[in-house]
Formats: sequence, C-alpha cells, structure tokens
Amino acid sequence: MHIQIRFRILLGFALLLSACGGGKGGSGGGAIAQIEVTPQQANLSPGQTIQFSATARNASGNTIGDVTFSWQSLDPNIATIDSNGLATGRGVGVATIVAASGTFTGNADLGVVNAARGASNLTLSGTAQYEDKPFDQNGFTGARTPTPIRGAVVNLIAIDGFATLATGATGQDGTFSFSGLDNSARRGGIYLQVLSMTDPSSATKIEIRNNPDERALFGVSSASMDDGAGSAFTGVQILASAASRIGGAFNSLDVFSKASELIQSAGPCNRPNHPPTASPCVPPLLTAYWEPGGSTGTFYDNQQNVIYILGGGTSDKDTDEYDDSVIAHEYGHFAVAQFSHDNSPGGSHVITDNAQDIRLSFSEGWGNFFSSAARNNPLYVDTFGQSVFSFELEGLTSPQLLAPPTLPTLAVYDTHELSNAKVLWDIFDAPANDDDPLQLGFTPVWQTILQLPPLSPATMEFFWLTFKGLDPGDAPGLQSILQARKIEFTADPAPSALMPDGAAQHHTLYKSDTDPTADEDVIPLNGLTLNQHYTVETLNLTNAADTFLVITDASENPISGLQNDNRNGADDQSCDTATPVGDNGQSGSACPPNDKLTLSSAISFTAPAATLHAHVKHSPIAPPSAGLFGSYDIQLKSP
Repeated sequence: MHIQIRFRILLGFALLLSACGGGKGGSGGGAIAQIEVTPQQANLSPGQTIQFSATARNASGNTIGDVTFSWQSLDPNIATIDSNGLATGRGVGVATIVAASGTFTGNADLGVVNAARGASNLTLSGTAQYEDKPFDQNGFTGARTPTPIRGAVVNLIAIDGFATLATGATGQDGTFSFSGLDNSARRGGIYLQVLSMTDPSSATKIEIRNNPDERALFGVSSASMDDGAGSAFTGVQILASAASRIGGAFNSLDVFSKASELIQSAGPCNRPNHPPTASPCVPPLLTAYWEPGGSTGTFYDNQQNVIYILGGGTSDKDTDEYDDSVIAHEYGHFAVAQFSHDNSPGGSHVITDNAQDIRLSFSEGWGNFFSSAARNNPLYVDTFGQSVFSFELEGLTSPQLLAPPTLPTLAVYDTHELSNAKVLWDIFDAPANDDDPLQLGFTPVWQTILQLPPLSPATMEFFWLTFKGLDPGDAPGLQSILQARKIEFTADPAPSALMPDGAAQHHTLYKSDTDPTADEDVIPLNGLTLNQHYTVETLNLTNAADTFLVITDASENPISGLQNDNRNGADDQSCDTATPVGDNGQSGSACPPNDKLTLSSAISFTAPAATLHAHVKHSPIAPPSAGLFGSYDIQLKSP
C-alpha cells in the first residue's frame, strides 16, 4: 500500500495547500522535516469513526510543538475527515488521509470495509494498461495510447488488514485472473494492485524503484470491490495514466523488458573464458531508479549496476521516463557490462564531434544502436523541457541539424558515436529500410559483442576483427558498410615516392594478414637537395590514428635525432585519470582528442643525401584513446 499512497499524495498536493482546519500537537521547536500520522493504517465500516493525530518532527527526529495541521481525505466518497482529524467511513474502499503543515505532509491509509464477511470463492479477471506517449522526430505527438502492462506482479489485497490474498502476474496482453480465493475470514472489500516490477519467476527481471534510500516500488490500483456483496468480478480495468506520472514507471518497465527480451533471443551466451553453452544470455535483475521531481540525470552507473532516470527536478523540468530512446540506450550499457566489456572513459559527448575517444565513440554508438534495435526503430528522440533533439540512423537525418555540416558529413570515422551506431544498424536492419548489403538482425551483432577479446579495448576495430573471424562470409558486406562511413580497415597499396612540395599521400595503418596492427609504411623521400632544409609530416589523421615517424637513410638505417611521435612533444600514454562512473558525464580520462593534428608527427631536417625514407607506424606510446589502426596523410615540404 505504500506505493499507492505516494501517488495519491502527488495528485492531491494542490488541494492540500489550500485545505483548512486545526488540530495541534507535539512539543519542542525547529524546522519541520517530516510529519507522522497515527495510526498509519486503520479499518472501519461505513458510519464508523476513527481519530487520527499528527506529529511534526525536525531533522533530528525531535517533536516540534505548536504546529497546526490541516486534514484531508483524498477520496471523500470512501471516507471524510474533519478539521480535528476525526475520520468517518462512507463507502467500501481505501482513502488516503493526509495531514499538512505548509508544504510538508504526512499520510495514512484508511480502509473502509463491509460489515459483512468477504466471499469464500472469489473470481477476478481484467486488464492492466499504462498510457504510452507516442513520439516522432519532432517530439511527443500529444496522443495517449493505452498499452498492456506486460509480465508485472499483480496483488489481490483484502482491505481488512491490508492483507495480500494472492499474487500473480499480467500476461503479454496485460490480462490477469484469480480464482478460488477465500476472503471469508475478513470483512468484505478487496482491490488489485499492479507493481512496477516483473514477475520474479520470469527470465525478464526488471524493477522500477523511487530512490536508493527508500527503494519503494510504484503501484497502480484498481477501484475497490465489495466482495461482501458478490464473489465474481470480471472486466476489471487498471490504468496507469501519463497525467498522474505513474504511467512513466510502467513505460520504463516495458522498455527495459523489451531490451532484456532482445538479449534473451540472440543466440547462445558463449563468451571467452567461459564454458560453452547452448543457453541464451539472461540478463540479471535490473533496478532502475526514477522519482517524479528527481534531479539525478539518466545514466547507467557501472559501480552500483543500476540505471537512473531523470524525473524532472532540473531547471528545464526535463523528464526521461517516456524518452524510450534514452532509457533503452542505457540498458545497452547495462547489458554489455553483464556479458562483455566496455572501456569507455565516460564524460560528456556531443553528436557533432567526430574526434572522440575511440572507446567512448564505440560505447555510445553501441548504446544508440541498441536503443534502436530494442525498439526496432532507427529514430532516436530525446525530449527536454519544451525542446527536442532527434536523429534517424538509417538515413542519418536530424531536423535540428539541417544547416551544414549535416549528419552524413559528421557521422564518419570510428571516432564518431553515430558512425559506429550506423555501422551496427546497417548490419542489423531489415530489407524494407535498407541501403546496404547486410540484413542480419541482432544476433550476429550480439554474438560479436560477446566474443570481443577481454583484454582488448571494446572499439570498432576489435568489433571488425571479431566479426570477420566469426562470419568471414559477411565480412565483405561489413567492409562496404565501414567504407561508407570512411572507416578504413584496409591495407593501402605500396607507397610511391614523396617529392618536395608535391601532393600529400594518403595511407592507412592496417595490414592484410594475421596481425593487421603491425603495419609500417616505408615511403621514399626523393629529389632531395643535399644540405637543403625540409619538413616531413603526417597530417589529416582520422580513425583514431597516432603516428610515429622515423627517417632512415637509403639502407634503412635510422638517422640519429630524426624521429618524432607527437609534433607537440606530449606523452599522453597515461592520460586515463580515474575509473569512470558509467554514462553520467564524469570522465575518467584526460586524453587528447582524435583530431587531425594532435597525435600527428613532424620532423624538420637538413638532407644528408638525395634519397631518404620515411617510416610511419602506430605509436608505441599511443594514448588509450587512440586506435591501433587509423588513416593519415604524409607530405614533404621545403622552406
């Protein structure tokens, strides 16, 4: 009953502020921190009365004296209460009794029962639904769609003593039924309550609670029924409305349930360093915390292994309980943490940045992809206050990014989260909305995620290597998808000679053999004038490249002093600073961006011969934010 009380208070709050009445109690002083109502639960029959009292306490728990309380029943058809706290039963049901002083309230349950005994052979059936809020690329449409509450715990409760008579679960269509139940030991009066948790016996294990301290579930109740006057109750309708905000708890429950079901449907849960199995991955219990008015943002906390959902307590009143795209994204992070690994340092990230940490871009790209896969919808929508940001993965469109650079231009390289998401979506998507050679569904993507090498970073580089090892037949199709996003996991032709002030050459750090990470490009520097000053440099780095440049003589012998890692001289190998706490804006890294210049190399030299060689390879002291592959240009310039 605690859960239903919470929402009755929310709905009646505006009335509480204007309620009048008296009733003083307590002694002492200080600011009010809480109000206690006594008794906390009570029963009576219509026409009977019961006296309630209230006590105000300060933050130390001490009683505060000379406090005037106003009293209110949130359902006067069931019970009324006068200005002194004397309640009178009116009709069978449960009323919330509220005592208020200023903005502080306390409450109690008053159950009004039939004087006659309850039924000895109860039968009940009905449907539980919540109001969904459909959205399109411009945000919520304003419609309200009754949607089944699937797989949730439903309790049948006797009002007399607030005893649970039976517990069941809603079906996939939201229906429930009870039969053969005996309430004859109590006075008549019953109701049903659906909780914001899935059936504990189900493989899909989700619960939505208010906060880590109280850990209260949410609940939505049916109208009360008088089994002192009848025993069969069919067609019972329970609706968690969007207006009351309780609908948001059940929307979150359903989004997370669909996400868990997708994981369970994606083949055997075989992982490195685990015994082989034919059983699917079954995610453990997810606890998500959401509270109306809560200001904690939406993120997956990998230390507590929980998800937080924003409840509207920020200055723009942003709420996320109906932002399906956002909360499904966070379940993607949760799922990977259970069955694979995620090396993202966390931190803020924006959709216009294609120079991200390669670990962050894959992690966020995975979350964006998973959100769309779980909902089978390429549209991602995040509402905040009266504003909205959205994008569509299939066509890479966004109503908010119409001016150049647009998403197709921005979403390139493996250092952009939407580029990563688009690659994964193009493996998954169905032919009906496809523009690429693959339509493989979710299972191959998930199986690749499961098999990512545990000691290697979770990046698009290792996704590619793992995928082509598991499914070489579809590797050419994935290669085509990668190239469409300018992700170059391919070997380049043998380099030709660089001439002074000639055109720059484009190269990749990738070998087409068993160890693609061991590539070293050897580029002749021809046409040099003895003792003339030159500069050779790598530039336009993309795909998380970090170059290491060495100049050798014609016999491949290194020339003393002619080597360079980063042109700025920085050593960023140890740039990770802390363990990140999930996807909540707290970065565990101070690594440099994967832009086109920061990790590039440059050597200025006086030519000792007419022909030299430039050797370019992956930096041996690259920061963890960089990749093992990458693309770059190289140019030879004279003063």
